[in-house]
Amino acid sequence: MLQSLSIRDIVLIEALDLEFGSGLTVLTGETGAGKSILLDSLGLALGNRADSGLVRQGTEKAQVTASFEAPAAGSRLAATLSDNDIEIEPGEALIIKRSVKADGGSRAFINDQPCSATLLRAVGGQLIEIHGQHDDRGMINPKGHRALLDAFAGVEGAAVGDAFQAWQAAKTALEQAKQDQESAEKDREYLEHSVAELAKFGPEPGEEQELALERATMMKGEKLTGDLEAIRSAFDGSNGGLASLRSAARRLDRIADDHPLLKEALESLDRSIIDASEAEEKLNDAAAALIFDPQRLDDMETRLFDLRGLARKHRVEPDKLSELLDELQGKLAAISDGGKTMEGLE
Repeated sequence: MLQSLSIRDIVLIEALDLEFGSGLTVLTGETGAGKSILLDSLGLALGNRADSGLVRQGTEKAQVTASFEAPAAGSRLAATLSDNDIEIEPGEALIIKRSVKADGGSRAFINDQPCSATLLRAVGGQLIEIHGQHDDRGMINPKGHRALLDAFAGVEGAAVGDAFQAWQAAKTALEQAKQDQESAEKDREYLEHSVAELAKFGPEPGEEQELALERATMMKGEKLTGDLEAIRSAFDGSNGGLASLRSAARRLDRIADDHPLLKEALESLDRSIIDASEAEEKLNDAAAALIFDPQRLDDMETRLFDLRGLARKHRVEPDKLSELLDELQGKLAAISDGGKTMEGLE
């Protein structure tokens, strides 16, 4: 509400201070009494064009000050002021001051803060609506309908905008969810088949490398088996080389005291037996590691062939098959949960 209007050096008015009470105020007078000057002065304060013709003759500048009730918290006007760093304390009036010089320059202030004419018009348009004989009425201007509706609903400010944005986001998400659901439903049969196939096969990360290494080792074992058996036979049995060395060491031990050279020979023979025993152990270990099992080799080759074939079918690396299974299971679960998701979005 307009509380007061102070005019200085506007056309014929040297100084005028008006106080307005609540309710209807009527200013009457004959033609030419100056009623329109009051409206022109108020329009200047509300951001109308600063016409130097308003300056009273013989003065350097004209000035108008209008005082209004502070806007309600959360109102569109309060938001406009806040967006422009103009804060009004509770109970404080909103004071607009506008001056125009005789040379045409003008300045504007809102609560003693300088402001542009554009901001002044934006604020003034929310404070007062002037109806004239040839003026459009703001209530029939579509540009103001949204503000009137928000004001009537008591939701001026960001509340409606936030709600609208949330609605649009949910609407977009719902439409996307429906598209995803329709697309997923088309893929359900493929997903179910692929998940069942991969789950039955049970691929493991790193399995290809392990199978390839074991296969290569077993194939080496097949090639080396004959040579290893021939070498190990030289150590085995009562007539084997190691058994002969041990028998010779026992016989030499009985006569070693008879001559120093025999003792030296026994010591050398003992070292040979130790080295030969270590060699035998390593040969046995190698034979165990390179053991050839035709059935195991066949199973490995089949598994490796199927693993690589499955990877080619799904266009991934063999090591990625387990990840693919998890991904497809997730998509399949999403199809089942899609209805619940859409219910929430709706």
